[in-house]
Amino acid sequence: MWYSVLGIRAAGFVGIHVSAALKRCVDYVLWFDNCNNYYDSTHKRASTFVGKNGIFIVEGDINDTVLLNKLFEVVHFTHVMHLAAQAGVRYAMQNPKSYIHSNIAGFVNILEVCKNANSQPAIVWASSSSVYGLNPEVSFSKKD
Repeated sequence: MWYSVLGIRAAGFVGIHVSAALKRCVDYVLWFDNCNNYYDSTHKRASTFVGKNGIFIVEGDINDTVLLNKLFEVVHFTHVMHLAAQAGVRYAMQNPKSYIHSNIAGFVNILEVCKNANSQPAIVWASSSSVYGLNPEVSFSKKD
């Protein structure tokens, strides 16, 4: 069987390592990332696997339904690996709308685009441990 993955948020630390792992076991990897400037975007672009080993990146916003639909028209994605989220908990206190736009509205948009795809892909969603804050207790629970 032929596997193709649309990865959301390639340029981060996790995305770079997921890229390498995915390429060892799937046929085609296309990453979608807004390469925002919360962290140094020059470093993010330079550290991705862009154009290497059959891993490609498209820059765009996960709320751009037109662009995402176009990607799904061009490539039959069997899987979507969603890693996108606005980083920096402190920044959320200053600019909560950016988190709603990316982390909630963007995620819902990804789900809607996948739902409307000609062949619905399997979706994997992941988040970093920083969503748990500085809790010293391991393991985390829903109450934390």
